[in-house]
Amino acid sequence: MPPSLIQSCSSGALLMLLMANLFLWEKVSSAPINASETTLNDLKDLFDNATVISGKMAELGFAMRKEFFSNSFSSDIFTNIILDLHKSKENIIKAFNSCHTVPINFPETTEDIRMTSFEEFLKMILQTLLAWKDPLQHLVTELSALPGCPYSILSKAKAIEAKNKDLLEYIKRIISMVNPAIKENEDYPIWSDLDSLQAADKEIQFFALYMFSFCLRSDLESLDFLVNFLKCLLLYNDNVCYSGF
Repeated sequence: MPPSLIQSCSSGALLMLLMANLFLWEKVSSAPINASETTLNDLKDLFDNATVISGKMAELGFAMRKEFFSNSFSSDIFTNIILDLHKSKENIIKAFNSCHTVPINFPETTEDIRMTSFEEFLKMILQTLLAWKDPLQHLVTELSALPGCPYSILSKAKAIEAKNKDLLEYIKRIISMVNPAIKENEDYPIWSDLDSLQAADKEIQFFALYMFSFCLRSDLESLDFLVNFLKCLLLYNDNVCYSGF
């Protein structure tokens, strides 16, 4: 029976699995990787922390989205928005495609995942974290200034912003050890909806909040999956990682 994702292995076995797995990825096989046992142990520690943070971020994203729907501050407007969106499939598709991180092509099927290189997964994570860095700062600023905004929502936004910064630092450290060829200033999608978030018109502003929380929740769940998946690829063989699909 293959080991679970949390089952421990000897450092020597982990090193062999790491090297075997990395050579499965065409684009990574040529990248300089110093996979000493010390490096592998350091990577495991980094990924242990990264997965904890990504998991907490996903929980917070879900909780904040839920709070917008349940708190009287925004529940009526959010309910009306979702009812309007569900009047047609085209509205839903248009709303989903308006997320600023859509250009980051997350794999959507098992085949997509198998065809995506390790390097590309790392870039996706880095680009997503960078793409949300400034928007999250703006969200905290605007919610802080928004009359009647409950602390239960603001506190979650602040926590997500802080953890996004923390996870970004862990991912940068992982990249520096696994594939330094990936640049820290990797191109990433730019968010351009600040005007709507600052709009004096309440309907425009709350629709911006609706879309922000929708896109954020979706991306945080994708991030959590990718970080855990990469940890699996680094520490175990690909058959173990794909067994859940």
